[in-house]
Amino acid sequence: MPTALQIEPNGQMEAIDLPDDPALRTRAITTRLSNSADRAVYHPQAVMWVHGNGARSLPPNLTATALASVWRGLDIGSSYFLHGRVLITAADEEADLRDDLAVQAQAVADAITNCGRSWRTAPPASNEAAWAEILGRVFTLRIGP
Repeated sequence: MPTALQIEPNGQMEAIDLPDDPALRTRAITTRLSNSADRAVYHPQAVMWVHGNGARSLPPNLTATALASVWRGLDIGSSYFLHGRVLITAADEEADLRDDLAVQAQAVADAITNCGRSWRTAPPASNEAAWAEILGRVFTLRIGP
């Protein structure tokens, strides 16, 4: 069973197993994303599966958006955010998600958590300032393709 990573909008992450059969794997991904899964590629070795209509009704997923930004080497959050639950699989459908990519996702989540802790005593002036601080922290992690 290929493994994948599930990232919730609150930053919680969980490794999940997906079926070996391609049709069953696609169905499992679609089911986890409320029957609306779109494929997004921000890293050559990974695929992010996002809710197709998430921007209309689901909360932003800061961890997934920040990770995609780092993997692409640019601020995708300046144009759009990923919303709702996000799954990350290996680009090769028969392979497990590489461990280093899961470690990178966790490092991004930890950086965002640390931002949140610092904001308890010194909150950002705006949402834009908060996002800029998150990006400043995650881009210093030196991760990416």
